[in-house]
Amino acid sequence: MVRKMAYVGSSYIVGLFFASFLGYGINLAASAVMAAVAVTVLALYKSRCMKIAVCILSAAAGMFLYGAYDRSVYQNIIKYAGCEVEVTGKITDVMDYSGDKAVYTVKGVINGDVTAEITFFFDSAFAVIGDGVSFKGKAEIPNDSYKFPARSYYKAKGIYLQVSGVSDFNYTENNGFSLKKTVYKYRDYILGVMNSIMSPEGSAVAAAMLFGDKSGIESEAKTLMYRAGIGHIMAVSGVHLSVVCSFLGVLISKLKVNKYLRFGLIMLPVFCFVLLAGMSNSVMRAAVMIAVVYGAELFHRRADTFNSLGIAVILLTVTSPFAVRDASFLLSAAGVFGIGVAAPAVLKFIGENHKTGKALYPLIASVCVTVVVFPVTVLFFDEVSVVSPISNLLLIPVCEIILIGGVIVTLTGGVSFIAVPVLKICDVCAEIVMTVSEFIGGLHFSYIPLGSAFAHIAVIAALGAITLIFAVSKKKSSAAFYSAAVLMLAVLSVNVYRHIPDGKITAAVIKENSAVTAVIHDKNSACIIDLIHGGKASDSVVKYLNRNGIYRIDALILNDNAVASGTVYDGSLKLFDVSYVFIPNEDIGSVQGNVADCEAVGYDNCGNVIELDGFDVTFTENGTVLISCCGSEIIMYGKAHAADGDKLYDAAVRYSGNDCTDAEADIIAAMSDRAKVVSEKLKTIYIGKSVKFVIDRDGRVYSEELF
Repeated sequence: MVRKMAYVGSSYIVGLFFASFLGYGINLAASAVMAAVAVTVLALYKSRCMKIAVCILSAAAGMFLYGAYDRSVYQNIIKYAGCEVEVTGKITDVMDYSGDKAVYTVKGVINGDVTAEITFFFDSAFAVIGDGVSFKGKAEIPNDSYKFPARSYYKAKGIYLQVSGVSDFNYTENNGFSLKKTVYKYRDYILGVMNSIMSPEGSAVAAAMLFGDKSGIESEAKTLMYRAGIGHIMAVSGVHLSVVCSFLGVLISKLKVNKYLRFGLIMLPVFCFVLLAGMSNSVMRAAVMIAVVYGAELFHRRADTFNSLGIAVILLTVTSPFAVRDASFLLSAAGVFGIGVAAPAVLKFIGENHKTGKALYPLIASVCVTVVVFPVTVLFFDEVSVVSPISNLLLIPVCEIILIGGVIVTLTGGVSFIAVPVLKICDVCAEIVMTVSEFIGGLHFSYIPLGSAFAHIAVIAALGAITLIFAVSKKKSSAAFYSAAVLMLAVLSVNVYRHIPDGKITAAVIKENSAVTAVIHDKNSACIIDLIHGGKASDSVVKYLNRNGIYRIDALILNDNAVASGTVYDGSLKLFDVSYVFIPNEDIGSVQGNVADCEAVGYDNCGNVIELDGFDVTFTENGTVLISCCGSEIIMYGKAHAADGDKLYDAAVRYSGNDCTDAEADIIAAMSDRAKVVSEKLKTIYIGKSVKFVIDRDGRVYSEELF
């Protein structure tokens, strides 16, 4: 079988991926059935169907591994969820926050029973990576929110529990040698050199490209980079390590050393670079592939990208199968497949010796990467860039200059006579990257939002059509052309659909901890009503707007703690066109100067009606907010407020409090059978949840929870 590990690895990762959506019982049973099918195929058809049998067995192995790990490891750790625990272990990561707080990651033992990696939020201490710690607290499974799917994110990283209410925190300094701690200190030193020579924006971009540290880049800038299709350069992966190895290869080629020493001289800096980049799945995958490629010479074998990728995905998931749902891992693997397998295949179809084919290879590679990573983008992100093939051609060479410059400074210890001229050049390149990203990302047609059901239907239909085209087409070159046309048609249809009015108004109530904000919108514009706790849900609001492709805000209504929320929204809505901001009359003097680029209007939030395009917002004297649209009414109120007992509403949200009393339930009209019922008398009322209501042109109301 040609490319044995390519077939084994790709089948295995497919089985592992599908297993991530199923319970361990189903996975174990399915893997047994698939193994039986593979054995039967071998028994009946022998070598004629060897490839099919091996692929089935590999997929079964992936499903079995996921199910077995879930049952024997994951379930054994999360049994402590909700329990008071005592943990002893060693710090593996520290993330500092403002206010002298930090998030610690510890690999240790829970109650002297099971080993696990956990996180906890606590006061910043002098504890650093490698120090021993002990503490007590309540173990919890991380909770998903609309803003951040914490449970699935940390599960993919191998962290299944977090500890809250930490007490009895003690740490013991590790005075011995720690390679990881030493490398991190060196990274901090290099970052200090960059900060002293480059502009703040330039050093932030360089730090993201060199070490994967995106903390210095503002959220608006990151959004524009992703919309421009260049955001992937901030995830350290194969591109970065390839630059490192190419640079080292040039230096080592000047030395007369044997192949074993040459391999060691390349892999040692690669290992250190992996540590510098935080040992993310994407950079680990790249390191394994590079080891396979450069190590092939040691065993007199020819390196193959597809085989190397197959080996890499197996090695990286065999001890951590949940990593198959890690976005950076999947994007990195898909990107390598696109540039190392799909692009050469397409070039071969059009004739690799043809001058036009060679000239177009960078564009072909960029398009292949975009197509291959598209399904992964749909699965994990709110938007997808449609201009990335062009923007990558423009910006990747500039990014490589920054990366090569960073590698030179890192390898030379940051000495000033080298660092100053090199980093000055990098600073100019970083400014070019940010300027071009701002321009391209600011074009509303450069990306498509993925929040609508139509977008997912269009993507699924396109993928199905592409699969069918390759299955029935006799000419692969024609199949590639038609597949690209289908994908372009899907992207065009989604862009057109987002601008076609449908006569519906959506009222989304977004809760983030104790903060609650309402977003009332159609397809093109929105009104934001800050209900409680001054804009602390603004990040979730921005995520919701981006996901639904809305960039025009007709009105921002500040209701609670207007002074604080005005400042927050002024920062978080920089990428949106805001027309009016409504400020309570008593606060307008204090807030007006904090909200720029829009007209400020005073209103009475204890008894006022604000008429907007398509709906009205009423603030009653008892503190409730009423949304009226197409003859339907949605009431929103807090635990200290009361709904009008003489009226029946089409839907209600009580955005604070825990229980629904019978009296409250009696005044809420039944709405949709699909709505989650949380009151004893089967009335539709949502308490402390993120939910959206869709009001059609006939006034009918439908609802669903946001996550």
